[in-house]
Amino acid sequence: MRVRGVQQQEAGGGLASFVKRRMGAATLALAVALLAAALAAGVAVAEENPAEPTPPGLTLKAVPAKVRVGSVTTLTAHLDVPGADLVLSRRLPGETEFTQIRTATADARGSAVWRFKPRRNTVYRVEFNGDETWEAAAAEAAVGVKPRLPLSATRSVYEGQRVVFTTRTIPAHPGATVILQRRVKGVWKPWRTLRLNSRSKAVYRWKSAGRGVYSFRVAMAADADHVAAVGAPRRVRLRNPNPYGVPTSYARFIVVDKSQYKLYYHERGRIVRVFKCVLGKPSTPTPLGRFKIYAMDSNMWGAYGPRRMRYLGLYAIHGTNEPWLLNRFPRAYSHGCTRLANSNILWLFARCSVGTPVWNVK
Repeated sequence: MRVRGVQQQEAGGGLASFVKRRMGAATLALAVALLAAALAAGVAVAEENPAEPTPPGLTLKAVPAKVRVGSVTTLTAHLDVPGADLVLSRRLPGETEFTQIRTATADARGSAVWRFKPRRNTVYRVEFNGDETWEAAAAEAAVGVKPRLPLSATRSVYEGQRVVFTTRTIPAHPGATVILQRRVKGVWKPWRTLRLNSRSKAVYRWKSAGRGVYSFRVAMAADADHVAAVGAPRRVRLRNPNPYGVPTSYARFIVVDKSQYKLYYHERGRIVRVFKCVLGKPSTPTPLGRFKIYAMDSNMWGAYGPRRMRYLGLYAIHGTNEPWLLNRFPRAYSHGCTRLANSNILWLFARCSVGTPVWNVK
């Protein structure tokens, strides 16, 4: 009986195992069928709804991003679509819309390059219209433009004389304000405020004070058309106004420096004007020493020019009929007299008189 019971249990267990195996196979088959149906449905959906276009990653870069008027900035556009057609536009200050200025085709690396010399602040815009694969895209780059601020100044004067500063702006800014700056202990500081005239020009005259070398430059604040800018510095040297030690008691005093071939006119011990002069040649040298004008001759012509001031015998300071000699150096061509340009002898003659000291130095 026990053996038979065991046999019955084994028979029952085998049947249960068989049923279980058949159900597992059916479940697996059902799962496979459902997966296949899902995949087929997915393919159908994908075919009905194709992929959306992809953004192309368009960029635009300006180098340098700030330039002076007349200088070049380089615009480089890049996108992930070699051979794509690109449109470049610009917008100037005061404009609300972009204006098309260039077209280009991206090279094999997806790049396009343009070069410009902008005269005003400019925003550039590059556009790609897109296609079946790529979305339309746009990118912008701003370029700030600095005006040019040239400055001219008297390079060297004697302390107390006037230094003339002249500046202008490129492009023109009539009526605008610029700042003349001075460098003090290594720092640029505002010094004078100048307003540009109708020709975009300003002139300032400064009665100099303080010996030494000084640096100046012009600065201009930003406006709608341009970014802030500074000009190149200019150096001015203020020299000793009495290097020859002329007594300040003399209202007028003339020094002729033979080594420099120059005449220095002083008032109260300060140099007022300096003139190039022709002096005596080696065989007939100009005499050295201290003298005084003893005769003023106002109606001279020919080799003497329009005026003559005698200080020792026939030795004199006068004009010339050979003005080109004044442009040479050394200027040793006379018979001992001091020759000046005719315009200079007229100026000097009007300020001197009999008794004016003349000091010829080596």
